[in-house]
Amino acid sequence: MAQTRAAHTTARPRGRGNAQRMMGGNESITVHAGTRTANGVTNTTPGGGLMMAQTAPQTRVGVTRDFIAKQNTNASAPGLLALMPGFVYARTDPYSLTSGHYMVRGLNESEVGYLVDGQNLMDGIYYQVDPMAATPDSENLQSVSIREGSSDITSPAYNAAGAQIEMTTRDPSHKMGGMLESSYGSWNMKKEFARFETGDIGHTGIRGYVSYSYNYSQMWDTPGSFNRHHMDAKFVKSWGDGNSAALNIGYGEYTAIGITGNGAETPTKSEFEQQGTSSLYYSPTYTQQDFKNGSSDYYKLDDLKSTNLMIYAPIKLKLNKELTLHITPTYRDWSFWDTYGESVNSTNSYYGTRPAGKLQIFYPYGNNQTVPAEVVDPQHQHTLQLMANIDWKRGHNILRFGGMYTYLDMHEDANYTEVGPDGLPANGWGRYGLKDANGDTLSPWKIGYRQQVETIYLDDTYSFLHDRLKVTAGFKEVMINRHVTNDLPGISNSLVGANYAEPLPQVAISYNITPHDQIYVNGTTSFKAPDRSEAYLDMWDANLNTPAVQHTAHMKPEYAIGEEIGYRHNGLVHIAASLFNYNITNHDVLSQGYVKGSLVNVPLEVGGETIRGAQLELALRPWHHFSPYLSGAFVHSRMDSNIAVGDTYAPTKGKDSVNTPTFTGAVGLSYDNGSFFANFSLNYVGRRYTTFMNDESIPGYLMADMGLGYRMKTVHVSNKFSLVRPQFQLNFMNVGNNVYYAEASGLAVNAHAIRGVNGSTIQGASPRYNIGGGFAMSGSVTVGF
Repeated sequence: MAQTRAAHTTARPRGRGNAQRMMGGNESITVHAGTRTANGVTNTTPGGGLMMAQTAPQTRVGVTRDFIAKQNTNASAPGLLALMPGFVYARTDPYSLTSGHYMVRGLNESEVGYLVDGQNLMDGIYYQVDPMAATPDSENLQSVSIREGSSDITSPAYNAAGAQIEMTTRDPSHKMGGMLESSYGSWNMKKEFARFETGDIGHTGIRGYVSYSYNYSQMWDTPGSFNRHHMDAKFVKSWGDGNSAALNIGYGEYTAIGITGNGAETPTKSEFEQQGTSSLYYSPTYTQQDFKNGSSDYYKLDDLKSTNLMIYAPIKLKLNKELTLHITPTYRDWSFWDTYGESVNSTNSYYGTRPAGKLQIFYPYGNNQTVPAEVVDPQHQHTLQLMANIDWKRGHNILRFGGMYTYLDMHEDANYTEVGPDGLPANGWGRYGLKDANGDTLSPWKIGYRQQVETIYLDDTYSFLHDRLKVTAGFKEVMINRHVTNDLPGISNSLVGANYAEPLPQVAISYNITPHDQIYVNGTTSFKAPDRSEAYLDMWDANLNTPAVQHTAHMKPEYAIGEEIGYRHNGLVHIAASLFNYNITNHDVLSQGYVKGSLVNVPLEVGGETIRGAQLELALRPWHHFSPYLSGAFVHSRMDSNIAVGDTYAPTKGKDSVNTPTFTGAVGLSYDNGSFFANFSLNYVGRRYTTFMNDESIPGYLMADMGLGYRMKTVHVSNKFSLVRPQFQLNFMNVGNNVYYAEASGLAVNAHAIRGVNGSTIQGASPRYNIGGGFAMSGSVTVGF
């Protein structure tokens, strides 16, 4: 029997129902329980889980279990948000497994917070998202949302100048049990997932779960492959009147071979149009001739390896009827290895500015001048954090006061490791590095990075007119201290540092016109301190005695002032519409480029920017088992400054911002009768400019996904054991196999020669692109117990 039901009960009226009893009637209550499934689908969220009911005085969009559970089991949090208005996701693999690149209202992922249960998952230095190791399995996510505009005043995401992604994990069940899931699909993909629920443990008030998953997939565009192991655990305890404590543990590790793409994984337009997907990787084989010539093009030299451990323990204590204390300590240990191939001259290379002399090489190469090597770039980050705030609720007023302290240290000692006849280094973790004539290990950089972040905030919310009108005003001060070193010999800026202190006021007002209609307006400020060590230090290369990338001196933090006005209606039909405006100063953009074959980050300071636009969401609650969804966004992002290029400026003022489509839209349709379910989505991303002079662009594209499945009845094996709603599901990603330009990864000021403002010629350069993933199909079997 499909467990979609409506319970109809007749009860004796109480309270205000006495008037009805006096009139001789009874109170009738109808409760819709939705659908009960093993993977958490309730079939109650509008749009099939694509539109969450919201009341906050800020634009917030997101998805719930009703949508998450029906997607392919590998989907990352950014991939799950691809249909949201104002959100543009660069899905560079079919399963949205590996890509962490996206834009929110014209701002990229380095300007967007990335939180799980209120804790920061973003890399604290490079502001990179690691959707593979750090993010919980999608099976454990209750919801994923985006707080567009700016982050919450309590947020630990000190990079969130433009928005904040928020993941919420599911709470443990009160009943012992669990879930098993097995998935297989195209590109030899497989995923195994298991979760065990303890249920309530005796009379302790403690309950929890532990889950484990394993992923494997071949790359769709290269000969490489991907392996991932991940564990999530959550234990909670509640006691008294509103007291609670939790312990959350997340651990992940993965290895991705042939993914970093030193070279043409990010091709230019001409490379991709001439060579197609064969332009996306270097050589798939390594021959004896490659070895003799000192070639470093072998795809297995391009790897990512990562391990990530995160532990956090949110605690809530009711001190009395009016005061509530929140405390959350957090520890994070993140190690990340990025490798790529590079050929090094055996007699004319450099260690910093010092000539390396004759390298101490082991293998006899045919061409003794060129040594094939793998550059191993390890980052080891350790983070300690304490967040605390106290809430004082009295009458119609809620006052919050709190702060955060974060200490982060990182060391990043890259080196060159000699490649052998099989095309592989002696050790892929950076041991046994190439040594110069003095016996020192050859290195392009040896970075030490220490950072302390302190925040303090205060906000107050007052409710008027029986809680229909709410006014919130707040202030936050963020203070950051950084100490950065590069221990290469002979460089002049080996020890640098920076201090930032930014005041961030904000105000928000909401008014409930009716119980189903709300309007809101807000004004916010936010900022992002310069990211990556390249903002402070020059980057070096063994083939050069001058910097491969020179840092931009005295980079200032981004500062954004934003305004929003919005309207919501909640009912059978859900509607959300908003208008927004941002003014950004000192906007810096991360690009990528190649120096002597080495992939390097290139910070670009582009000055001021103005972003204005509108967005709309429409969704229907399940009606005759159907739930449609529609979203759209218009974003006009304009540059307010000319960009410095050498001794002149490119006339970019008034040009459209890069990687920002003017129009995006999505359509979704879900059907679920409790047993059979199906869903379809269509996502449109419009044309985007990929140079700051707007002289090269990439066309818009359409992306279609669909899925279908069937849930069986619960199988009662014994009085104490049942197989809960066994489920079979098929997912089809990128129906039609549309291979497209997902985004520009290596930006250029101009693609063709132009005249600078002083009349000099600025030569053009070709932007480079991430290519969107092709078609894939997956099937999964899920059962609860």
